[in-house]
Amino acid sequence: MLKNNNQAVVKRLAKNNLKSNRRRSFSMVLAIMLSSFLLFSVFTVGATYLKMQRQQNIRLNGAEFDAIMYGISEEQKEILEENPTVEHYGVVMVSGVVAETETDKTPGVGLLYADDTYWKKMMAPARKFVKGHYPVEENEVMVTEDALKKCGFSDKKIGDEITFMYEINEKREAETFRISGIWDGYGDTDNFYMSKAFCDKQKLDAVYYGRCHISFCKKWMSDEAQQAFTDSMKLKKSQRLFYVYEYGNATEIFLGLAGIALVTVLSAYLLIYNIMYLSVAGNIRYYGLLQTVGMTGRQIRQLMQKQLLWIGGIGMLAGILIGAGTSFFLIPVVVKTFVSGKEMGAVQVTFHPVIVLLTVLLTGCTVWYAGRKPTKIAVESSPVEALGYRVVSSVRKRHKTRKGSLIVRMALEQLTRNKKKTMVTMLSLAASLSVFLCLITLLHTQSAREYSYNYMGLDMVLKNDTINNMVLNRAAEGEEQIQGVHPILNEEFLNEIRQTDGVKEVLPTITVPTIVPWEKEVTDVWMREFYETWMSIPYEDDIEEYQQHPENFGSSLVGITEEDFRALNAEMEQPVDEEAFLSGKTCILYRRWIQIAT
Repeated sequence: MLKNNNQAVVKRLAKNNLKSNRRRSFSMVLAIMLSSFLLFSVFTVGATYLKMQRQQNIRLNGAEFDAIMYGISEEQKEILEENPTVEHYGVVMVSGVVAETETDKTPGVGLLYADDTYWKKMMAPARKFVKGHYPVEENEVMVTEDALKKCGFSDKKIGDEITFMYEINEKREAETFRISGIWDGYGDTDNFYMSKAFCDKQKLDAVYYGRCHISFCKKWMSDEAQQAFTDSMKLKKSQRLFYVYEYGNATEIFLGLAGIALVTVLSAYLLIYNIMYLSVAGNIRYYGLLQTVGMTGRQIRQLMQKQLLWIGGIGMLAGILIGAGTSFFLIPVVVKTFVSGKEMGAVQVTFHPVIVLLTVLLTGCTVWYAGRKPTKIAVESSPVEALGYRVVSSVRKRHKTRKGSLIVRMALEQLTRNKKKTMVTMLSLAASLSVFLCLITLLHTQSAREYSYNYMGLDMVLKNDTINNMVLNRAAEGEEQIQGVHPILNEEFLNEIRQTDGVKEVLPTITVPTIVPWEKEVTDVWMREFYETWMSIPYEDDIEEYQQHPENFGSSLVGITEEDFRALNAEMEQPVDEEAFLSGKTCILYRRWIQIAT
């Protein structure tokens, strides 16, 4: 038998089938287009999300790093230097705070020292410009325009001198500094950067006043590796180690994106399979007729594969183009519309050829695998079998006449007649709803409540910052006593806020100074925990003075609303009885990581 090259005939038949079944072809193209569009968008938005999340952390933190450790010792520095997974680390020392200037009694500007690694490498991506040089001499200072403005030095420039009173370790001292440089960028710009000589002068313990920022060689680290690294640092009780969001949760983010892609592929597979199965079942006599005129099973397979190839190619091309247009043009416009301000910056959509390759590969495999079974049915049906082919099973089950709604019974009968078709349809719907649920869940994870452990959804916070600058009155004999705080935010002022149009609710938090006497069962336990966590001197050095002169250890009573109490109580390991708290029988000694009810 001579070989007959009839590929042109097969190609023409494939085109005619696509044209004659426009509705079916359009449905399949639409399904493939939507799946490829969703895959391309998920991968592109996921990559962009990771990049923007890292950029956001750089701008929020003012530097690029993967983890931050509060406090660092010389032994821990050696551990970091010997660890092959650590690329580099930079240390920042809290060297004090600007307590007072001639024009402002509460400027709220910090004094920091940054080593070369942190200043030159880690802070570089977050800076817009640097003029001058980093401080070298003890009396030099690096400033920002924001910090100068808060201190009342807006007219000062490089080379000028500024005088302010700084406070560190309960010591206040006024000194004049010369501005050696000025910079601007993202992060906390309400700080003055001091020289190493100034920092050494304060004789600060890096375990309590240091901040170690760590960058790793790996792009991500598993939870087990994170815990192993944390354990290797041998943290003291006063130390904490945190990973930035996109680094500490990289595994979960990747698994989430993979899950969305898997559900999308499953949804597309079920939809394409369902359409192809119904199409073949409805045209099985047509394929049988083709075999009667001499077409072989191989040629029928080629016929259906060409249809799938054209439908898949058109659908994938349209989906990728629409996905690219949405990702590169629509999403940045929407983001800028809802989030404005100079801190936002440009929305940089991440694109990589691997994304296109991965989209084509997954969509192509989905189309090919979804068409296997229908193609096999068409190829294996002989002309005689095709004449007697039925879409549904010819087996009829006997059933008794039942009571109830006729429409409901007919619907149930149709659903159970072809269980395979019903199952595929239900799975298609379930997969589509799963994609929707995954996307909604992903959006919900970006809410403020998921980032802040005690988020309450407030629109504005008014704070009396004069309390932060509470100074001790010094008598002629040298004795010290806590100065009273003038209530600037009084009830009259709060009533004015309540009566303002647009104000829904006012939740006041009242703070007053108090003296807590020493007591072994409560305050002794609290003070020991507090000193070990936050103080640089041992508790034993102050316990005798605290027992004899508790007035020298200032404290505060904070009055909160019922809403604040419930939010705080929900975060405690051992919740407090609400009735006892509201009646004044119970109070909460609270600081993060330290919570004691009494």
